[in-house]
Amino acid sequence: MSHQKHIDTYLEGWRRGDGNLSLGATAVGFYYDDPNTGRISRAEFVAFVEDFKSAAAELAGGTLPDPFLEYSDIVIDDRELPATVWCWWHARKTDLKGAALIKAGDEGVLSEHLTYFSPLP
Repeated sequence: MSHQKHIDTYLEGWRRGDGNLSLGATAVGFYYDDPNTGRISRAEFVAFVEDFKSAAAELAGGTLPDPFLEYSDIVIDDRELPATVWCWWHARKTDLKGAALIKAGDEGVLSEHLTYFSPLP
């Protein structure tokens, strides 16, 4: 599978809230870096997605929006591998939003570093 297919599948899994779909696009050494929970290993990823969805559902009034996430401003630099992907994400019907920096190669998505954006009080 090409790096672009891995990227597309990974983002689609997050868009749908399907951790297993995203996991299927990851490389063996994949990790997810969240500033609130720390580094999540590949083995912990699906449980993390479920926890994230639960928190978002609570913020959305008890129901999970479908689709779960929406993306904008997706930028991919794949002149050299691993490719670098930057995107703005938003958990629909919540104030959860931020940016993601993703690295991906032909072996799969290698990592994601997440940031959160929130307005100052």
